Amino acid sequence: MCAWPILGAADDEWRNLYSLAINATAVRDYAKADAIFSRALRDAELFGKADPRVGTTLQGLASLQRSEKHLPEAEENARHAVSIFTDNPGDGSIEYGQGEFTLAGILMEEGKYQPALDAIRKALPIIEGSLGPNDIATADAICVEGDAFRLLKMYASAEQPLKRCADMRADSNGVNTAEFGDAANSLALVYQHLGEYKEADRYFTYAAKIREITLGITSPALADTLEAHALLLRQLGRDDEAKQKERMAAAIRARTGRK
Repeated sequence: MCAWPILGAADDEWRNLYSLAINATAVRDYAKADAIFSRALRDAELFGKADPRVGTTLQGLASLQRSEKHLPEAEENARHAVSIFTDNPGDGSIEYGQGEFTLAGILMEEGKYQPALDAIRKALPIIEGSLGPNDIATADAICVEGDAFRLLKMYASAEQPLKRCADMRADSNGVNTAEFGDAANSLALVYQHLGEYKEADRYFTYAAKIREITLGITSPALADTLEAHALLLRQLGRDDEAKQKERMAAAIRARTGRK
């Protein structure tokens, strides 16, 4: 009879700690977030090592570790979370889908593109089915799928998800966002490899303008776009335009010290 109030209080405390940890991660107070996640995990484990609260906490911790670039630890915790969600609440649940999505993002940063593609293809139908085809989380998952195909050099397979990703991000928050800039840049690279040079030129132009606005004139990501666009322009025989973009990219690299 006394266990229920105790467990209820423990659940309340876990929810509070988890919320505090997520908020600390969002404002990049990583040391604070890590300490709170440790406390939240201890509280979650009061309900059992395989309780979904443990999975949720590990997933949050994995996202924090990804932000800190502690990628092996992030992958380990994300995989542990997925293993918990597989059985409880089940591999058709939104928790499982979000767990696979988190894992896919970490694997992408580790350069493990095929496992990332495998993970996101498990996540996407669950996220889209649970949240709807127009939800921003669905768009994010589609973007990861497209980028995984692109980085695996499966350009024909990458085109459709990246075009859908770009369109969804434009419809959701407009084109002047860093997220749309990322999608436009990825799509330009795909069109370049597919020989669709007019579309590649158009999307590189979008990406450069948006990255300058959202990330700043000294952004290394802007330099990446300018350099890729210059390669395309040289393919098209537009050498003067290519040289201009190469000079701009070189100035960014010199200023930031990144090659």
